[in-house]
Amino acid sequence: MKKIFFLFLFLISIFSFSQKFLEARIIKTDNDTINSKMKIETNIFYKNLINEASFYKVVRTLNENNEVVEKIDARDIKELKFTDLEGKVRTFVNDGKFLKELLFDGEKIKFYRGLSQNLYDGAISSDYYLIDLDQKKYGLSTKKILEATKSKPELAQDIKNWDRKINSLNEILKKYEE
Repeated sequence: MKKIFFLFLFLISIFSFSQKFLEARIIKTDNDTINSKMKIETNIFYKNLINEASFYKVVRTLNENNEVVEKIDARDIKELKFTDLEGKVRTFVNDGKFLKELLFDGEKIKFYRGLSQNLYDGAISSDYYLIDLDQKKYGLSTKKILEATKSKPELAQDIKNWDRKINSLNEILKKYEE
């Protein structure tokens, strides 16, 4: 019985300490802007890793006492911007009933990370893709990226040598935007 009690106490402490908050700017679909703290959950082992499942459907804003003031449904959010626990500015935009992360925001092309949650274990899955001016969606295979950037054939070698890292693709997309 003692072991069960201590196990229960341990689990409660892990989950309660993994909840944090960040300063965020929320622009709602009616263009109302809210600057507030938002509640997030982090990974229990790596405290700087934000669990997007804690806000990709509903954003919870907090007051000065860290009490939930408002729950804003993702479909009512146009843009969510915050600086994560590692100092990186992250932007999420509306994707219907959920939020998706905007990884690159260019004039000719945009790079997104769509989020979905596994119903069985709650894990977040990511779907990376590009959207061009005509709203055509491209996956991240070499062939699809070449197709999306066909107006700049000089990028072909960079794309073929791409190391499959997000920052590297962002650099290629910056060259495409020039």
